[in-house]
Amino acid sequence: MHRSDPLTFLQTLLTKDYEVEKYAAGRKKPQEREPLVITLSRDYGALGEEIAKRLAECLGIPLYDQEILDLVAKHAKTDKFHYQRHDEQVNASVTTFLYSLVSGTTATLENYRRYLYDVVLQLARNDCVIVGRGAHLILSEKRVFRVRVVGSRQVCAERIAAEQGVSLAEAQNKVLDINVMRHKSIASLFGDHFEHCSLEHATNFDLVINTDHIPAEGAMPVILLALQQAGYNIQSQGQKA
Repeated sequence: MHRSDPLTFLQTLLTKDYEVEKYAAGRKKPQEREPLVITLSRDYGALGEEIAKRLAECLGIPLYDQEILDLVAKHAKTDKFHYQRHDEQVNASVTTFLYSLVSGTTATLENYRRYLYDVVLQLARNDCVIVGRGAHLILSEKRVFRVRVVGSRQVCAERIAAEQGVSLAEAQNKVLDINVMRHKSIASLFGDHFEHCSLEHATNFDLVINTDHIPAEGAMPVILLALQQAGYNIQSQGQKA
């Protein structure tokens, strides 16, 4: 059986639904649209950043990843260096006491968390894709679509080895180390606020995608269709599928 391009197939489905929604909208009083906010949590090497970029481009909405740390630092009126030890890319186990001795700053974990909440909540007032930083937990009481992108250590390591030109063993260690850091970061930041904050807790997400056998371009129609099924009118967001 011939398999059509998944995005073309999805476009057909969405266009059909859009015509029905447009007709229905003409019979209702106009109302303000809720922002389309997607949070994307990812394993290292699982293609999460590429999927987030494709998703933001397809929907025509902003993407926030590393920019979040810059915004936190700006909000706190300090250099982002002071918060890097609390960011998900670094070791989250460094104590506030040792960190204060090293950096000479009062940028404690509590301060970072407070400013992170402020920044993420502000970003979520408008359409956007937010990568990592526990945004799925910060926005857990808001209407947002929470995606988790995962992959096996072996497959993720193969991607990293090919991309960075390192040995498979080195890539496997890097995948393990960074994933552990991300898990520890989430536990440190949100463990006292959420009973189940682990990235392995599937019910914290609306959609979990394993990219071992699904390429980034294949994950796109899955997410878009899931958004549509969850009640989001993604046609009106500038969707270009």
